[in-house]
Amino acid sequence: MRLWEHRTSRAGVLLQVLLIFIWLTVLSPLAGTDTYYSVYLLCAVLALLCLGDIARLGALPSRRWALAVASGLFSLAVALANYQLFSPLSTLENLFDLVCCLAGGVCVAHPILLWMLARLPFGVEPKARLHPGRVFFLVFGSIAAIDLAFLFFARYPGVLTTDSITTLQQLMGDEAYNNVMPFWHTVTVKLFVDLGLRLFGNMNAAVALFHCAQILFMAACFGYALVTLYQAGIPRPVLVLVYVLYACMPHNIAYSVTLWKDIPFAGAALLLVTALYRLLKETGKHRAWNYGVFVLGAAGFSLWRTNGWYAFAVTTVVMLVLLWKKQKKLLLVMIGVLAVCWALLNPVLEVLEVGDTNFVEAFAVPMQQIARVVAEGRELTGEETALLSDIFWLDKLGQAYDPLTVDPVKFETFRYDQVPVIRENWGQYLKLYVNLGLRYPADYAKAWIDETKGYWNGGYFFWIYTKGVGSSAYALEACYGNNLVASAFAALFRYVEKLSILQPLTSIGLYVWATLGCCLINALKKREEVLLTIPILVLVVGLWLGTPVYAEFRYAYPVILTLPVILPLTVYREQ
Repeated sequence: MRLWEHRTSRAGVLLQVLLIFIWLTVLSPLAGTDTYYSVYLLCAVLALLCLGDIARLGALPSRRWALAVASGLFSLAVALANYQLFSPLSTLENLFDLVCCLAGGVCVAHPILLWMLARLPFGVEPKARLHPGRVFFLVFGSIAAIDLAFLFFARYPGVLTTDSITTLQQLMGDEAYNNVMPFWHTVTVKLFVDLGLRLFGNMNAAVALFHCAQILFMAACFGYALVTLYQAGIPRPVLVLVYVLYACMPHNIAYSVTLWKDIPFAGAALLLVTALYRLLKETGKHRAWNYGVFVLGAAGFSLWRTNGWYAFAVTTVVMLVLLWKKQKKLLLVMIGVLAVCWALLNPVLEVLEVGDTNFVEAFAVPMQQIARVVAEGRELTGEETALLSDIFWLDKLGQAYDPLTVDPVKFETFRYDQVPVIRENWGQYLKLYVNLGLRYPADYAKAWIDETKGYWNGGYFFWIYTKGVGSSAYALEACYGNNLVASAFAALFRYVEKLSILQPLTSIGLYVWATLGCCLINALKKREEVLLTIPILVLVVGLWLGTPVYAEFRYAYPVILTLPVILPLTVYREQ
C-alpha cells in the first residue's frame, strides 16, 4: 500500500474548522437531535486539537483510502441517525444542511484518525516500582470493598429484574430449563444459590451469596486488566483514570450486584482481551497463569451469552489466518476451547433436554421493518396480507410498533404458536421480506436506523441499571438501609447522572467509535493489538443486525469494559 504525504494549507485548515462548526450547528439540540450533544461536542474538540497539531507538523504519512472510507462512514452514520433533521429532503434548506453535515462529519473524523496514525503509539518504558501482585491485590481489594459495601448497606440482597426471576425459577425447578436465559449461566448461579440455601436457609441470603461471588469475580477482572496496563508501562495518570472508571462509575457498581447474564459475560470478555494481549506480548513471568485466565475468559465468553461463542469463533478464524505460524500453541488452545464449548452448547444440552432459544428472537430487525411498513399504511397484496396474518395479529401490528424496541411487536402481536408455519414456509416468508424491502426501502432503512442507532451513533438517554427487587417470589425482599453509606452511594449516582460533561462515559456509540478507531489504526500499523478488538466488534455487529432494543447498555457492556484496556494499549507501546 503506497504512502502519500498529507499536507494541509492554512486555507484548508480554516475551511475544515468552519465545516466542523457548521456540523455542530446542524446537529445542535435546538435543531432537534435526540443524541447526547456532548458526544458530538467532544468529537469536534478532539478534531480541532488534532487539526492544530497536524498544521504544526506540516507533512504526515497517511493511507488516504482507508482514512477516507472510515471518515465517510462516520459522517454517514451521524447523518443517518439524525435523518429526521433533514426531512423532507425536497427543500433546499434541508438538502443544504445534509450536505454540510456530511462534509463536517468527514472533517471531524479524518483529522483524528490521521493524527492517531501519525502520532501513535507513544513509546513508554515500564517502571516497576511495585510488584505486579501488589498492584493486583490493591485494585482487587479496593473495588471488592466498594461493591460489597454497596451490596450490604444499600442494595441487599442485590438487584433482580424479570430476567433474574426467570433464572431463579429455572434453577429452582419451577420452570423448565431453556437457553433463552443461557443454561450455563443459570448453572453458575445455581452453584452459589444452592450453597446459600444450605448454609442460610433463605433465598435472600442465597442470592446475596451469588452476588458476593460475582463482585469478587468482577473485581478480579478489573485487577487483572489494571496490572496488565501497569506492566505494559502505561503512564500513572492513565492508570488512575482507568481505575476510577472501573471502581466509581455507577453502572459498574450497580451491575456488580445485578443478577443478569450480561455482567459476568462482560467480565469474561475483559479477561479474554487482557489475557490475549499478555499471551501475544509475553507479559509477565507466569505464562501458565495467563493461559489459565485466557481459558477461563474464553469459556465464560462462549457459554454465558448465546452470541459469545460465534464471536470467539470468528476471532479464532482471524488468528488462524494471521498468526498460524507464530502462535501455534495459543491457536490450539483456542480451537480446543471452541470445540469443548460447542459440545456443551449443542449435544450436551440435547442430552439434558434443555429447550433451545426461540429462533424468532434473532429476527428483531426484520420484524421491526415489516411492522414499520404496516404502521405507515403501505399497500400489501392479498398474498402478503395472508402470509402476515398467519404469524401476526395484523390488526394490532401497526398500533403496537415502537421504533425503539421490538418488544411490543414481539409480545403483543406475534403468534408464537405459528412458529412451525415459518419453518415450513421459510422460502415464502423470505420472499415476502425481500419484496417489501424492494418496494419500501425508506421504511426498512428508517426502521433499522431507529432500532439500532444506539450502537453506532453518539449516546442516547436510556435506562442503564435498575434499583430493586422486581418480585417477591421465593420470599425475596429488598432490605435497603437508611444509612450514611447508602446515602453516599445515592449521592454519587445522582451527581454522575446529572453532569452532562460525563455523558460520553455512558455513550455506547462513542465507545464503539473508539473501538473501531483502535482497530483501524492497529490494522494500518500491522500491530497485533488489532486482534483485541475482533471479539468485541463481532458482538457489536450482532447488535447492528438483531438487537431487540435500540440502546440497551447491558448488551454493550463488553465494549464499555474492554475499551479502557484496548485504548491505552493502542496509544502506548513498550519500547
